[in-house]
Amino acid sequence: MSIGLAIVGMSILGTWGAFTIAMIAGGIILIAAPGDIETTSSGLAGGLFLLIAGLISGGAMQTVLGPLLGIDPPLPLKAKDNIPHDKMKVWENAGSIRNFPEGVVKEVRLRTVRVAIIRVGETAHALGALCPHVRLPIGSFPGMPLKPEKIRDDCVMCPFHGARFDITTGKAVTQPFTSEFNAAHPFLGRLQSKILFWNKGAEDIQTYPVKIENENVIVGLPR
Repeated sequence: MSIGLAIVGMSILGTWGAFTIAMIAGGIILIAAPGDIETTSSGLAGGLFLLIAGLISGGAMQTVLGPLLGIDPPLPLKAKDNIPHDKMKVWENAGSIRNFPEGVVKEVRLRTVRVAIIRVGETAHALGALCPHVRLPIGSFPGMPLKPEKIRDDCVMCPFHGARFDITTGKAVTQPFTSEFNAAHPFLGRLQSKILFWNKGAEDIQTYPVKIENENVIVGLPR
């Protein structure tokens, strides 16, 4: 990529992002502080319009520009697209099992595939690194205060919206936005369940076969 093209791309992204943030901020301000009492209804309507337009703009920006930047669009993953293990014929070394914390998700990239490795004692499990709900990483983002959840009852929980998956089968055992999760997470749960009203379900997550050889985690991938 040329320097000029990179500058143009960053300019577009920055302008679009600033415009989106301005609309969302303006909408929140109008809703929270409409100003003149006599124009409260119009202020509320305008605030809702700006907020919704900003959210749509943000979603469009991520969907259009996200793949170009290596960011996944916020669209659900379907279980029908999961690949069966008998088609995983390419084995890749994910590293020493000692490099993976006990019972906590650690994401690795194997042949461009994002894989979540979960060590349990002297064995390990491998799942798709993105939650099928809205493709957010079940191991969270590096450096974020939001940390990956410890494995409980052989299930991993997406820290963003609370969906839980069996680490052996990939089966979705708990859907996002349960009442317990929403109560404990006002922003990630209660608020975002309203924003994502169109998508409150998670399908089964992709799993990958794993074997341990010389204390190395070997993961099977599709050709």
